[in-house]
Amino acid sequence: MQIEKESLPEFKSGTVAVTTTPVQLQAASLPLRKGVYLQVPSGGGDVSVGINSAMASTGFLVKAGTVSPMLYIDDLNKLWLVSSSGSVSITWMAF
Repeated sequence: MQIEKESLPEFKSGTVAVTTTPVQLQAASLPLRKGVYLQVPSGGGDVSVGINSAMASTGFLVKAGTVSPMLYIDDLNKLWLVSSSGSVSITWMAF
């Protein structure tokens, strides 16, 4: 692996409140070079990730207290999230 080819000059991060109603990870476009990690805090519900509001509840499941694998996506606004129970604040780091 060549580090200079794998490293990126910057990353972005943030927090979003997720409830039982699907919500975009970020409404405004944020083009990415690589993808995003999601961290769901313990004590909250699991979070499901989909490519639109209709698919959010049947998407990729990120369990409470875990960090997702890298989700390779070219824009942050393409991800929709929904919590399995109540409101949970997730954090994200995008590259």
